[in-house]
Amino acid sequence: MPYSAIQLLHGRPTLFISGKPVAPHIYALTDVPGGRWSWEELPAHGLRQFARAGFRLFQADLAMDFYWTAPGCYDLSLAVRQIRGIQDACPTASIMLRLHVRPPRWWMLAHPEENTVYLDTKAEADYAGGLQRIIEDDPRAPSRTSLASQRWLDEVGPVVQQFCETLSATPEGQSIFGIQVAGGVYGEWHYWGFNTHEVDAGIPMRDRFRAWLQDKYKTDSNLQTAWNDSQATLAAATVPGFEARKATKDGLFRDPRNERVLIDYTTCQHEAVARAIEYFARTVKTAWPNPIIAGAFYGYFFSVFGREVAGGHLALQKLLKSPWIDFLCGPAAYYPGAVEVGDVHRSRSLLLSLRLNGKLWLDEMDQQSPIAGPTHPEYQSCITESIAKTRRNFISSHVHGAGLWFYDFGPSGFSMRAITQRFLRGDSGSAGWWEDPQLLADIAKTRTLLESLLRKDNEPVADVLVVGDTISLHYTASLIGANPVDHAGINWTPLGIYRAGVALDTVHLDDLNKVNLEQYKVVVFLNCHLMLPGQRAWIRENVAQNGRHLIWFYAPGYTDGISNQAAHIADVTQMAVSRITLEGKAEIQGVDKHFPSLRYGVTDSVLTPIFAVDDSTAETLAIYVGDGRTAWARKSFSSHTAWYVALPAWDERVTTNLIIKTPAHRYTTDGSIAYAGEGLLAIHTKTGGRIEVTLRNGKIIKLELPAGPYTAFLNPMTGEEF
Repeated sequence: MPYSAIQLLHGRPTLFISGKPVAPHIYALTDVPGGRWSWEELPAHGLRQFARAGFRLFQADLAMDFYWTAPGCYDLSLAVRQIRGIQDACPTASIMLRLHVRPPRWWMLAHPEENTVYLDTKAEADYAGGLQRIIEDDPRAPSRTSLASQRWLDEVGPVVQQFCETLSATPEGQSIFGIQVAGGVYGEWHYWGFNTHEVDAGIPMRDRFRAWLQDKYKTDSNLQTAWNDSQATLAAATVPGFEARKATKDGLFRDPRNERVLIDYTTCQHEAVARAIEYFARTVKTAWPNPIIAGAFYGYFFSVFGREVAGGHLALQKLLKSPWIDFLCGPAAYYPGAVEVGDVHRSRSLLLSLRLNGKLWLDEMDQQSPIAGPTHPEYQSCITESIAKTRRNFISSHVHGAGLWFYDFGPSGFSMRAITQRFLRGDSGSAGWWEDPQLLADIAKTRTLLESLLRKDNEPVADVLVVGDTISLHYTASLIGANPVDHAGINWTPLGIYRAGVALDTVHLDDLNKVNLEQYKVVVFLNCHLMLPGQRAWIRENVAQNGRHLIWFYAPGYTDGISNQAAHIADVTQMAVSRITLEGKAEIQGVDKHFPSLRYGVTDSVLTPIFAVDDSTAETLAIYVGDGRTAWARKSFSSHTAWYVALPAWDERVTTNLIIKTPAHRYTTDGSIAYAGEGLLAIHTKTGGRIEVTLRNGKIIKLELPAGPYTAFLNPMTGEEF
């Protein structure tokens, strides 16, 4: 039986199967009927196509509904047949199962008391069962078992253990190299109903909250002090209601002195989800007779629709530290500017943190290629676009030491492209999303190139470091639309940085002390509102050094978890910063000699708290409209340069124009996107033609690219195209 592990190779978390490093490139079937079962004609065809393109890693979905069919009844036949179908298409396949650990429908109907309770709506009736898409009703307010349910863990966990022990004893089980445990919305461990509703006031969550508080506070006296409530007790603690969640006592922020109950609850909710993930991953790894990798959808920081507190992945550090988690994964960012040619494809997580903690990241590549039939007049332009996009998506994972899987909805007939729908209604024998000889040939070529770079020790090249924080979000307003500052800052700011033609890394604030800072010229702090005094001091003493530029957005260090103070911002930025009051909306305008065309706001509503720089030794770059106080400032020190930016912007050009005034290396200056790292430089352009690229060694390369969308693969030292 093969064995698998994630081990470091040249400082990079790498998949090893039977002792050999393997490029983490996977072809995956989906959970959609018609494209789910490997033995059916179209899914089997897709499997064979990617096997011919050199893929040896495959993935398939399986749910508890298909195995645990009734109380005491277990049926392994679908799992075995699914694996056998993949083996028929590729006899040397190594297979990962996405195992949905949500209880089967009959179990949920038998235990309604374990369900999620929504604070602002009633749960909807679930689907009628059968072989339709098992996650069909997930995104609304479904009747689903609470992710805090102890009974769910106690009763489903042993079934997962039995499944692993039974499957591993079959001939088909010999090909399994990993299991991805899936739960929550779409299997991505978002809390049920998170996108539009508030959760979870059910009995399982109440009990988990009380147990969590007991572990943290130990006594009623400690709880009363923390909550500033002389009546609070550990035994009677309840989940905060909807009205309590609506109000914040400090504008966009929670006041930790008077709203600790909200901060505690959301922290508990996120840790309950991470606890479940870790439990099922541990179950898988201990039940399988040989070493096997286990992981989950988790770690999303970008593109979470502004609903991070309601159902995002804020307990990331818990799983990064877990010995039972080998990999995390997720679909790439869906917005902003992330899908079409010319856009910036990027992962959802803080990928440098994954590497620093020895975890592999896998992107789910679920972007459809706009393929058309070979007789269609737009056929060649569609293939040109498809190759450019697929290359871009492939390479954006590679340069960060990550892998990906091609998630093929095509065999089910699902299409998001009108031109492809017309093609599928023709006489083609396949509906795969990458079903074209030219496109598949380029995928094979790209895979071979990236695999060849896997075994090389490549120098890191990014010189911009973007720092984000999940824990700070517990201290912010959480209802829909309540925190536009962080929504804009987390998602639009990195897009603007990429648009400057630079290479960047992303890291969690708590991992900043693990980073080799020598390579970075610019460090950008997105939403790092929570900083302990020791963190602020460490940043001053270690990051604000060696001529580095530090860019601070909005309220860095504003809270230390005990009190919210503008003095904390001044302490970490080393500028005099004060809290101010504005009449009407906060709008920022550039000072003519620096940013003459700059004018923007982040919301039309009155925004509090808001801050201004009152430092005579700092240079004013932008001011508040109608107020005149400094909203952007730059201050030069002997050790570094500090920038303070009072608000992020929805327009990525604001950040782009800021970054180009720093010493960050710019590979391109025309808006083309650069991806650099792991021995490769890729340039992605929407228009093609003449592109000038400046290598890190100063050499200037003038590329003559075909007209239209194109992604060029270059040697980062010589500029020669692979």
